[in-house]
Amino acid sequence: MMATSFHLLGIILEITFIAAIELWFTPDPPTLNIYGTHRMNKSDNLELTCRGRQYLKWTIPRTSPRISSSDCSGSGLFCTRLTITNATANETGQYRCSYRDLSVEDGKTAAAVYVFVHDYKVPFVPPEKEYEVVFIREGERVVIPCRGSVENLNVTLNTKYPMKEIHPDGKDSVWDAKTGFTIPTHLISYAGVVSCQTRIGNETFNSPLYIVAVVGYKIYDLTVTPLQQRLSVEERLILSCTAHTELNVGIEFNWTHSRGALNLDNGLRLSHTVSQKKKLWNSLELSNTLIVENVTVNHTGEFTCVASSGQMEKRASAYLKVYEKPFIDIKEPWTKVWEVNLVGDQTSTLIPVIYSAYPEPSFKWLKNGEALKDDYRIKQKSDALIIHRVTEMDAGNYTVILINKMTKEEQRRSVHLLVNVRPRIIEKEMATDNDVYEYGKSPTLRCTAYGFPIPEHMQWQWMSKEDCPQVFISGLPKTDIQMEKCTGWRNITSSHGDKLVEITNHVDRAQKKLSSSLKIQKAEAHALYRCTTANKVGEDSRIIVFSVTRNIEVSMSPSDKPMEGDNVILRCKADKLIYSNLTWLFFANMSKSVDLAQPCHSLTPQPKPLLQAVRSTVQGTNITLELMLPNATHQDDGLYACQVVNIKTSMRTCILRHLSLRDLEAAKIRNNFTNQKVNMSATVTLQCDAVGTPNPTVVWTKNNQTMEKGSGVILNQHNLTIQRVKKEDSGLYTCTACNSHGCDSSWAYLTVEG
Repeated sequence: MMATSFHLLGIILEITFIAAIELWFTPDPPTLNIYGTHRMNKSDNLELTCRGRQYLKWTIPRTSPRISSSDCSGSGLFCTRLTITNATANETGQYRCSYRDLSVEDGKTAAAVYVFVHDYKVPFVPPEKEYEVVFIREGERVVIPCRGSVENLNVTLNTKYPMKEIHPDGKDSVWDAKTGFTIPTHLISYAGVVSCQTRIGNETFNSPLYIVAVVGYKIYDLTVTPLQQRLSVEERLILSCTAHTELNVGIEFNWTHSRGALNLDNGLRLSHTVSQKKKLWNSLELSNTLIVENVTVNHTGEFTCVASSGQMEKRASAYLKVYEKPFIDIKEPWTKVWEVNLVGDQTSTLIPVIYSAYPEPSFKWLKNGEALKDDYRIKQKSDALIIHRVTEMDAGNYTVILINKMTKEEQRRSVHLLVNVRPRIIEKEMATDNDVYEYGKSPTLRCTAYGFPIPEHMQWQWMSKEDCPQVFISGLPKTDIQMEKCTGWRNITSSHGDKLVEITNHVDRAQKKLSSSLKIQKAEAHALYRCTTANKVGEDSRIIVFSVTRNIEVSMSPSDKPMEGDNVILRCKADKLIYSNLTWLFFANMSKSVDLAQPCHSLTPQPKPLLQAVRSTVQGTNITLELMLPNATHQDDGLYACQVVNIKTSMRTCILRHLSLRDLEAAKIRNNFTNQKVNMSATVTLQCDAVGTPNPTVVWTKNNQTMEKGSGVILNQHNLTIQRVKKEDSGLYTCTACNSHGCDSSWAYLTVEG
């Protein structure tokens, strides 16, 4: 407690001591031999004496040869004397004596007297300039400085353009001999020129003319550009400070730094400024540009521009960061793998690049080592790569290269973009998922899933017709809502019930596919089958309506691969106790990949029945419908369907057969014959690779004599083989291939040595 008291006492004594020192060094105010107001006549002389305790100086209304000063110091005081000789009205005004080295403050460091030099021929004090400009601002009172050499005059203010005389009202409009005519600005803001006027006796006197200039003060806004700037040592800084003001505004600009004034004392090098002025439609644009050459790290900080119009002041700042040298630094950790899950066709991704650099680097992006091409979907930036509407083709290795524009230093980073794709079962897009299979056959169901990451497993399930009977009602469309009501799915492993199955899976990593097949040993009953697969993005499934049909058969003659010109016959045989209304239909542009049997309503576009050249026969319980295509041409190519109607369920089933006629081609030998030399008793074979449509007939000749099979001579599949050759087997061997469209020949000479 005692320590605290002593500490407090010390602070009080210190404050008292400082105050005493301040009082000690503040001298008494100077004294004048004349105070207040002094009046004298023209041509009189006047002496003003000022005494004080420090060096003194005079402040006078104007410089005049009739005014002189002299030193009168003595008796321990400083003294100065001012003498006015042969005074005129020009010497009217205030005379102030003040301490030379202290700020001026009347009554403390200064003393003043106002002197009137009466001259009734010059009642208004002449100004130093012939024309004086008076600046006025709206909403203020203005002083027209028509001072008088004589007091108590009856003064009016005259305006020109237009002419008007204003009398003082003692309240808003007042004339004072020491200051002039004070008046509200709105009374003279329209005037171009004003002057004061008075009458002495019968004579009228006018003051000099004063030009009235209306000036504003409002600063609408102030901005510094650039708002943020980065430089390296010894570069040049340029900051522009722009003010928008009302018309006729004068602005004084000043710049400061967060460390103080811009000078060498605080480590900030000297700078210079450049000012500009531009008149806009109803405002002014005034700007001041700060230029600092060869900046240092000490210039880092905030630069503030202060704009002042006298009555209004605004500030705006900008921040500067000065680096010791140019650099690039890509921030760690860097993500080496970037994943995006492809959901719909509007997926976007942004690969960020976080870096610090000066100056702002140029950049380029590579994909798989090649320059990334411009794309309306892809926006390349130094700090990011933005990809809109991502596709699988966007996956790959991306490299960003940042290049310092000053040092040419490069920094690069690479990232591998993985585009994850939800699995998609391809067969859903190609088939109807309503398949018809012949009773007793061993069909194979297939599901091929495409996606990334590649699905690793396909789950097969089945459901009996009894668990979902509505799906098998003829004529009703199979909808997803209908399927969702059926929930009795059972997983399939190696067998289900007494129907043996075989499941095969194959992953093709190059194609990003999982192929799975389910082979059913024997098609016996209607059922539903479902394949389901998934990856980290999502899952997909396909439902197959497995319909079993009995006793329907389609065949083709004269062969399964007929050629142009053949008399093609398509036969459809069905059990007449089960099916009726056999009809042949034709599709000109259907894919070959459609299933061989399926519900007819699933085929699009709907075909027209073929009524021509149709013959129906009955044999036992079977009925056969034949479609005759005599002298078939390529116009007959296409998909043919035999439509049958189930007598009990009215379900229409189509059994499909694709006809693609082989083109007729002349016989041609595809291999070149070469002469051969062989030793006696060797075996030699001459090959004749003959092709054509129809298949050509091949004939071998030796020295133009037709060869036939015999001892040691074998003719097999267009090839000629001679075993245990003898001297007499030497000769010219020719292969001739012919069909109905032409012939071709090739030959070689065989020489037997030994």
